[in-house]
Amino acid sequence: MSAPDQKSIFTCSRRDFLKVAGVSAVGLTMANVFWGCAAPETAPTPVTNGGRVPLKQVGKNEYETDVLVIGGGLAACFAAVKVREKGLNVIMVDKGSVGLSGASPWAGGYCVFDEQLGHDRAEWIKNVSATGEYVNNRTWLEIFMDYSAARYQDLANWGALDVTEFGPVLKKKAVESGAYIIERTMITDLLMQNGRVVGAMGFPMEEDTAIIVKAKATIMCTGAGTFKSYGFPIACLTFDGDAMAYRVGAEITGKEFVDTHFTSAEYPAACWDQWGIMRRGLQKGGEPRWGGHGLDLGMELQAHEGNIPTQLGPPSGMGPPGEGGPPPGMGPPPGGGPPPEGGPPGEGGPPGMGLGGIIGGASCGMGVHKAEGIWPVGTTCASTIPGLYAAGDALGSMLSGGRYAGVGTSSSGSSVQGAIAGEYAADYARHADSPGISSNEIDRIKASVFEPREREKGFSPGWVTRTMQNIMFPYYVIYVKEQRRLEGALANIEFLQQHIAPMLIANDPHDLRRAHEVKNMLLNAEMKLRASLFRTESRGCHFREDYPARDDANWLAWVKLKKDDKGNMLLMKQEIPEEWKPDPGLSYEERYPFLRFPGELEFLGMK
Repeated sequence: MSAPDQKSIFTCSRRDFLKVAGVSAVGLTMANVFWGCAAPETAPTPVTNGGRVPLKQVGKNEYETDVLVIGGGLAACFAAVKVREKGLNVIMVDKGSVGLSGASPWAGGYCVFDEQLGHDRAEWIKNVSATGEYVNNRTWLEIFMDYSAARYQDLANWGALDVTEFGPVLKKKAVESGAYIIERTMITDLLMQNGRVVGAMGFPMEEDTAIIVKAKATIMCTGAGTFKSYGFPIACLTFDGDAMAYRVGAEITGKEFVDTHFTSAEYPAACWDQWGIMRRGLQKGGEPRWGGHGLDLGMELQAHEGNIPTQLGPPSGMGPPGEGGPPPGMGPPPGGGPPPEGGPPGEGGPPGMGLGGIIGGASCGMGVHKAEGIWPVGTTCASTIPGLYAAGDALGSMLSGGRYAGVGTSSSGSSVQGAIAGEYAADYARHADSPGISSNEIDRIKASVFEPREREKGFSPGWVTRTMQNIMFPYYVIYVKEQRRLEGALANIEFLQQHIAPMLIANDPHDLRRAHEVKNMLLNAEMKLRASLFRTESRGCHFREDYPARDDANWLAWVKLKKDDKGNMLLMKQEIPEEWKPDPGLSYEERYPFLRFPGELEFLGMK
């Protein structure tokens, strides 16, 4: 399409488009309707694939290694370096550029547990447990406290702390360690042999070629995901790792808890400080606070009550002085807890604060950091499928639980988990047999991956993505939940999965990426809706209008999902250890002193 044709479709400027999209689709997380702008691809009519490529014209490049790392952020780089330190070969495959992909470039704070700084282990456990509403995994918190200082020292030794943009330093270290890097390549499918993962397949963005990496062990470092919401600056995060792992039978967790980063009404395109945080570098500091750092459902609940706007400036203590205090539910916890820390002088607040008027829904679809992802078995970052490991936001370690514990715990948690995954995956690979997957199986997966390129007519990935967003973006689906609305959204998502996604077309490799991304997002939408229906209570960043209270008798537990033998989604409940549960001698209000859900006390008969 020529430039004049593009201009005729979008009848407003890019700046106006971002503002409108931010207010209508980010701030209110409403359906994809842009006032004053005509959105493309709104018609559901199947279209012809003008760039169709027959499967026989698709090439194939094969690689073999000891360990495959999928991803290129903090977790992935630590994993690759640790594999090389064990003396094994490693290939990194990244959808973008190693060191510059995913959420890692936005990491500003780096939380380190250090008793020499006066940190108290028992106090950290108490704060994280209460803030995460007792569904955090204390074992992974202990591991984080044991190794965060060592990982920070690693970064210092690599030179990553001496620069404001540390991503290239991470890539340089991976290359110097001997890692082989393949970039701008989307991995879509895990390869299986006799019940274990033996590598993966994908394709590069620039050509129709299948990339096959055979490996004795695979580490998923694909990060988190959103539904490509307009306030989230990282469009490449689309739950790819969770989707690939689920399809081969791995267990997934944390899908009912939502992230609540918000953004600026004036410049809504990036919820994380309008990209300013990328110029700060990794700053040591931050710690789990009693009550967290404001990333609860306070703003969404206020919006639901009709109190819009809920905030006209950065919360007090989080940005320039004199611009207003925190909205209800986002300030210091009752009982005099400390207020959240601010960012560097003159640079606004910590990630998510933005500038100017604040609106919610910026990261719609993302789960709580370190709480959503592949369920770990033990403390080795291994999944329930042999040969498959995960780290960072791809690992459902439940480090924080139902609500984010504190600024900097995500970046340092990714470093800690990446190193662990690299070490244990290397140990596994050292004793594993070489992959022996058949050429027929390779050809079968290749045909599936490139099917949208070969299909003559069908639906564009852009239209399917917008339709999915219209279903999932409304705040009364993803943030303020209720059984009938969740079931209605689920019925629509299932229709897209069953009747529309199988008819996707891709005009070029870039479009093929979008096709696989929307399939992954649809699967994760189903996971989030089913997990939200399954947890019949409210807790942390999960609120059910029809079950507005915490239910300790039944839901001091984690929700896990997996694919059953018939291909259906099976939901399971795993109770947390008895010793991690709150003191039964505490009253309900003492156990949960922070955010009070609407109708909660009435539901419990306490008011």
